[in-house]
Amino acid sequence: MKDETTNNKSNADTKLNVNVEITARNLKKETLNNETLDIGTLGTGILKVLVVDDDPVDRMAVRRAFKGSDFQAELMEAENCAAALSLISTQEFNCIFVDYRLPDGNGLDLVKRLRQQGIRVPIISLTGQSSDQIAVELMKAGASDYLSKSTVSPGRLRQVFQNVLRVYHAEKAAELANRQREELLQQKEEFISRMTHDLQTPLVAANRMLDLIREDAFGEVPDKVKQRMGVIIRSNEDLLLMVRNIVEAYTYDANAKHFNLIPFEMTELVNEIIQELSSLARAKSLEFKSVIIDAEVPQASFGLKGDRLELKRLLTNLVGNSLKFTDQGSVVLKVAAATPETPWLTIQVQDTGSGIAPDDQPMLFERFRRGQHKRSNSGLGLYLCRQIVEAHGGQISVESKLGSGSTFTVKLPPA
Repeated sequence: MKDETTNNKSNADTKLNVNVEITARNLKKETLNNETLDIGTLGTGILKVLVVDDDPVDRMAVRRAFKGSDFQAELMEAENCAAALSLISTQEFNCIFVDYRLPDGNGLDLVKRLRQQGIRVPIISLTGQSSDQIAVELMKAGASDYLSKSTVSPGRLRQVFQNVLRVYHAEKAAELANRQREELLQQKEEFISRMTHDLQTPLVAANRMLDLIREDAFGEVPDKVKQRMGVIIRSNEDLLLMVRNIVEAYTYDANAKHFNLIPFEMTELVNEIIQELSSLARAKSLEFKSVIIDAEVPQASFGLKGDRLELKRLLTNLVGNSLKFTDQGSVVLKVAAATPETPWLTIQVQDTGSGIAPDDQPMLFERFRRGQHKRSNSGLGLYLCRQIVEAHGGQISVESKLGSGSTFTVKLPPA
């Protein structure tokens, strides 16, 4: 029994060592594939270089240039495209030199094929021609640079390497940045999707159940309990609004927002806002009204072309904030028509509320910037307002003084 245990342990250790060795080999191979070449390390590191040229004299010239340079290289040679592709399929190279003319194909075609296969290492084209058109064709095909055979020398070789490394570094940096951006967007998308489902759905169901209980659907409930349930429902609704704002903010940030642009009159939308939010003003004994400006001016226009639902969200958010932070006085929704002298449709929300601290105002429309007021929420509402306004080609600003109220101004281009 002891021998069997020892054998099992030995087999496990052997298997573990093999796995570690394989993993190390794979990591080493991945490092060779993805390493960033640095001109400062070329002198000590050994470069694996493939030279594809059918002329032994030209291959020797490249070999001599490497020997005379201040960095080490292990050169392999191929006389045609087929031999080059065979070597590349079985070995890793840090750089590839390709002749412009080959017995079984064109150097341009070979460069294109290597790039299509995902080979990203520097490719330097060797040519005996001095035509600028050939150089342009090579670069379009995917070559990192080209080297005339008549100028092959250690100094020229270093210069070419400096050029290709600059391009190689830029490509690798851009590739890494794009990959990181895609991963971040994917993580954000997964988070938003999960949050929308895992938070929004149960909150809606909970509020529906609380409403049924308050309506005595399951038996009579004391009024004091109903009042407490009302507080819970309002808290859930605030949380639902926060979730929806996060989803909307992500949609704008990802440039995935689609707008349904239609012509409509802003005065009609203002009247809807007054009707829908009047109950909130009455609950706090606030004066809440709209003021229409320049309606009698010749050629005055209240029309615009935009996403009516998004612009309604904008006004609802601005007016809702004013009603929330105003405990006495009034909230006024003003609309000034666009005229020949004033080519903007101007909307203002004025309140006599607590005002906004000067330190908060410069960052008020930034994402997740909460004010100092104890009733401030997630800091996404005004950020979304700015996104909506700017998406319609407009501007949004604020003027406020602590203890004297605030005025939010939106300017939109007319239809």
